[in-house]
Amino acid sequence: MFNGVTVGDPLPKNNIVFLSAPPPTTNNVQLIDFWATTCAPCRTSIPKLNALHHKYSPKGLVVIGVSEEPREAVVPFLEKVPMHYSSAVEGTASLHKALRIRALPYAIFVNRSGTIVWRGQPSEITGELIESLLTP
Repeated sequence: MFNGVTVGDPLPKNNIVFLSAPPPTTNNVQLIDFWATTCAPCRTSIPKLNALHHKYSPKGLVVIGVSEEPREAVVPFLEKVPMHYSSAVEGTASLHKALRIRALPYAIFVNRSGTIVWRGQPSEITGELIESLLTP
């Protein structure tokens, strides 16, 4: 196991709190990025994730950035470093805790059936990987 995430497991139940309208996750592939405002490598991932969102959202990819930090820390950060994809903070049923995320940045892909199908660093995500996951 890497960061507690096991490929093949279902995405744990959670109640992340979106900072804007929740994205349509049903019948879409989700790329969930775990990040923090104080994490320099996380900040360098944001432009790449913005580009992936723009390129692949019309094909069924939903990108979600999830921070364990409080809304009061995340919102001002997003005003300076905009995420063009959905951003959220943890609710009481934390994905960070359920997946035992300890090292940031960290990303997972969840297929249309709700199963975790990939885990790793955002820098490792390629167009080929996304295309393969989006292919029915």
